Amino acid sequence: MTNQRGFALLAVMLVLALLGVVVTELSVSMRLEASMVRSYKESVLASHLAEAAIQQAIREIVGPGTIQALEEGGTLVFLRGMTGASLPVKLPKLPRTRVAFGAGEFSYRITDEEARINLNTAPADRVDRLLTAVGVDKQARDIINDSLQDWKDTDDLHRTNGAESEDFYLKLPVPYRARNGPLQDAAELLQIRGVTREIYAGAQGHAGLADLVTVTGGGTVNMNTAPEAVLRGLGFLDAEVSDITGGRASNPYTAVPGRYGGRGLAVGSTTFRIEAEGLMGGEPRARIVAIVQRRAGQPSGNAPPGMRVAVLSWRPAER
Repeated sequence: MTNQRGFALLAVMLVLALLGVVVTELSVSMRLEASMVRSYKESVLASHLAEAAIQQAIREIVGPGTIQALEEGGTLVFLRGMTGASLPVKLPKLPRTRVAFGAGEFSYRITDEEARINLNTAPADRVDRLLTAVGVDKQARDIINDSLQDWKDTDDLHRTNGAESEDFYLKLPVPYRARNGPLQDAAELLQIRGVTREIYAGAQGHAGLADLVTVTGGGTVNMNTAPEAVLRGLGFLDAEVSDITGGRASNPYTAVPGRYGGRGLAVGSTTFRIEAEGLMGGEPRARIVAIVQRRAGQPSGNAPPGMRVAVLSWRPAER
């Protein structure tokens, strides 16, 4: 009888232990599922917050400001030329950092896409000067420049220092083909032979190509917002670059000075880059990069009469 009672007690203890394991596993599983649902919900909300940031940025872009300039610190501002006034009037900025909205916040940054050099239309000598300005040595410049031209042209014949699909890209560990057409995004540079992450993103005190080039925009560069490296890429001498940047620091240009006429400069832009992020609990959970362009036509949203905006590019950004 004692042995039977001992066996029964042991069986009960084993059952209770098994139930404990099952309950613990179920509890952990439920917590994980709840955490996954919460994380998914927050990522969706953050995506909507980033989209709200882009919409607010568009409100600034389609406003009456036709002149763009940089504040101290590099923030892009919009100005409006007033009849009878010698200087343009700066328009008030909407809040751009940690704007509370619903359950989270959003932030955004507007930059001038026409302060950059358009890779799809830039001749090889302009690209070479730009690469020189960011500290790339001659050998690397030749490889990047020839490879860029090969990437854009429609044939499969590589230049002296260039690369095409059959002789280079298809032999990589992860093979792909050269586009043989215009670049569709500046980040495509990272696929082109010779362009390293450091050259693209910037390193050792030099700006990266990511902030200096574009694949959209018009045929001119905004002298009020162009970085020094871009001005040097356009062929301006150091003294001219100092003159341009020094002059715009005190008063943004309302017209291109005669001494710089015909050299690819403008004072206003129509194409802009918006880098937006949605934050939940104070942490960025979603990032979007959009390129938009002001256009004349049927207005959208709060745009002034005869003004609308077109979205040229829209992609998630790296976190």
